[in-house]
Order: sequence, then structure tokens, then C-alpha cells
Amino acid sequence: AGETVVVLGGGGNVGSALVVLAVHAGARVVATASARDIDRLRGLGADEVIDYRDPDVVGRLRAACPQGVDVWIDTSARNDLETAVDLLARRGRVVVLAGLTTRPVLPAGPLYLKDCSVVGFAISQATTAELAAAAETIGTLLAAGKLLPPATVPMPLSEAADAHGALERGEVRGKILLRVGRTGAEVAPERT
Repeated sequence: AGETVVVLGGGGNVGSALVVLAVHAGARVVATASARDIDRLRGLGADEVIDYRDPDVVGRLRAACPQGVDVWIDTSARNDLETAVDLLARRGRVVVLAGLTTRPVLPAGPLYLKDCSVVGFAISQATTAELAAAAETIGTLLAAGKLLPPATVPMPLSEAADAHGALERGEVRGKILLRVGRTGAEVAPERT
């Protein structure tokens, strides 16, 4: 509680959930997202939302976090550790949870002089006790209507190229479900 958490990619499914979880934990939350997601993220409790396309996004983050960032989480997989470490407060943490193939530069000097750390997170490495605690928190937030599942847009498999294009253009909120079979209402096959 009382920490400043920056969530890069706050408009995505994981980023939105992280915003809700950080707010629930009592953090001050600053997120980056596309302009169309700003109001939605504010509605989820983000204190500040910055358009990631802003040419001075780093300056805006610095202004929004004058005491530095306590926790930096990048869901976009860019993993710009130089910027992250520069903006971290003393004993700040960078959480890496995306970007399996990225090879970012880690500014070791500034990192250790501020007593900061970089940690990885993969849900597959969580213990049973950690998963149970997470499930309890998520269940509480779902029951309270604070954590909403992403929208699912069903599309026929024949429109897979259009669906992929929409994803690449950043036009999709939630998930796309490609249907196999008839268009319209799906009919379950008869059992014999």
C-alpha cells in the first residue's frame, strides 16, 4: 500500500487486470495505454493514464511519478530497462512478465546504486499456495464487479486474416474467438 505502480500496456487484458489488482492493494497507479483506453482505465481506478503514443511519454511518466516508481510492470514486452531503472525510486522493482525473446540492456550501475531489483514473473512457476491466494483475491474482485473478464468477439474462421489484421492495428479489445463450422448459431452434432 502507498507505492506507485506503473503499468505499461494498461489497456490490454493483463494490463487492465494489473491496474485493478494494484488499486486493490492500495497503490497509486499510473498506466500507459492507447487514447481510446484512457477513460476505461481511469474507471478501473488508475490515478493517471498516459497515451503511449505521446512523443514525451517518458517525460509524462517522470512528471506523474515525481518521487520515482516503486514497481514498474511492462506488459507490452518492450522491456526498456534503461527507462525503467532511470524512473525507479530507491529500492524500486521492475517486474518482467513478457518479452521472451527481448534482450534489453540493463544499466547495472544505476540499478545497484538505487538498491533496485529486476524480477521475473511466470504464472507457471507459482506455488499452489500462491495460486490459491491469487484465486481468492481474483474471486473477491470478480464478485465485487471490479475485475471484468475481457470481451470475446466471435468470428468465422474464414475471417481469420481480417481478425489478425485487426489485432495488428490495435483495434481489438478483449479476445477474438475463431469459430469453426457453420456461420450463425452453432448446432451440436447429434449423438448416436
